[in-house]
Amino acid sequence: MSKKFLILLFLIPFQLMFAQKSLLKDFPEGYTPEEIGKRIAYRFLTEKHALHVGKWIGYPETFYWSGALRYADGAKDKELIQRLQEKFDFLFTEEKILQPIMNHVDLNMFGSLPLEFYLVTKDLKYRYLGLPYADSQWELPRNVKPHEKEWAEKGYSWQTRLWIDDMYMITIVQTRAYKVTKDKKYIDRAAKEMVMYLDELQRPNGLFYHAPDVPYYWGVEMAGWLPVWRSCFSACLKNIKIVHALWKAISK
Repeated sequence: MSKKFLILLFLIPFQLMFAQKSLLKDFPEGYTPEEIGKRIAYRFLTEKHALHVGKWIGYPETFYWSGALRYADGAKDKELIQRLQEKFDFLFTEEKILQPIMNHVDLNMFGSLPLEFYLVTKDLKYRYLGLPYADSQWELPRNVKPHEKEWAEKGYSWQTRLWIDDMYMITIVQTRAYKVTKDKKYIDRAAKEMVMYLDELQRPNGLFYHAPDVPYYWGVEMAGWLPVWRSCFSACLKNIKIVHALWKAISK
């Protein structure tokens, strides 16, 4: 990928770090990051479900829920963790019908949420719920389509569709599964998938198409998807004694 673009992405965390130390010190009362984060996270508790086609928990809600949980864990807000957990646990009982089926990337990425709950609570029921979503991304369904089978035969997820969104939505499930199990196959999958997406979607000017058949540049969106994924993947790499070989391909 473009070296200039990559350097920019790697500088972003450091720029934010220095900005926090210099420019982002004096927030008005009620507008500190802690206060805003708490307000957003607690608001989630009162929100209705955002369902995919009116049937299952959708990926926007999964993002929101995971963000609220990460905030609660980082802030050591035990009350918020408990309330987020209580809301989720309805998905094991009267709201079980809302658990997404495992037949599309938009639905499978839900698996990252129970795996996040496991990392916070160590309750095995979340692990048992989340891992099948990661595994089924690489297990061919009975009604697999020819192009999906082709992706699987190449070692990629059969859910691959070369949309820029999937650079996060496939890899987040696999990296979370790695953090939960320490099974290297999950991080291998995430890295291999990411390298292929970078090779296929990035243009000579350094920007990214939404998809090969949707030739619109998403510079701003890409500046969101890739850094989020990179931070997630980098956190996993910290737990690996030997730097993943595919990281060189991602970073070139």
